[in-house]
Amino acid sequence: MIFFSVASSGSPGPNNMLLTTTGANYDFVRSLPHVLGTGVGICLILLALGMFGSQLLENETFRNVLKWGGVAYLVWLAFKIATSRPTAASKGDEDSARPLTFMQAVLFQALNPKVWLAGASGILTYGAVAEGWSALAMSVAFALLFASISMPCGASWALIGTSARHALRSDRALRTFNVAMAVLLLASLVPVVLS
Repeated sequence: MIFFSVASSGSPGPNNMLLTTTGANYDFVRSLPHVLGTGVGICLILLALGMFGSQLLENETFRNVLKWGGVAYLVWLAFKIATSRPTAASKGDEDSARPLTFMQAVLFQALNPKVWLAGASGILTYGAVAEGWSALAMSVAFALLFASISMPCGASWALIGTSARHALRSDRALRTFNVAMAVLLLASLVPVVLS
């Protein structure tokens, strides 16, 4: 479960692309609410999957709404990243440039197909071999473990973005970086669309 959590949390995906972009555009400290919200949101999704997952995931309508709603939202988010004005963050225009808040990051997880798919596969795979554990105990343990691993992994991606910030001093360089992150965010959706 630990290795699965590290591989899922540390690999490129919607959360990590957003955290890298946040670090590059705002800095590490302003990324922390996003990092924490991501971990809490993942924990809540995994708890919901553990308690209601079989009923939710057996419903084809729910799966399609989750999949295509999440894809549509992430495409919109990639567009917003690619077209954002890089000068806004550097000039401190708080009204037009802000990283995700803690609550926005928590809510983002509900539309993140990677969290749902990875969570469901992890709970099903490791829950099947968890002898002596109730489904609820297994879900709680998995949710807490995954969340506690996802936060340092997310913080690492935000630090990567913050480190890149030093190389992204010009508006043109930051715009190029944002477009590249938007393309990577879209690329992370390919497995979801093909599934």
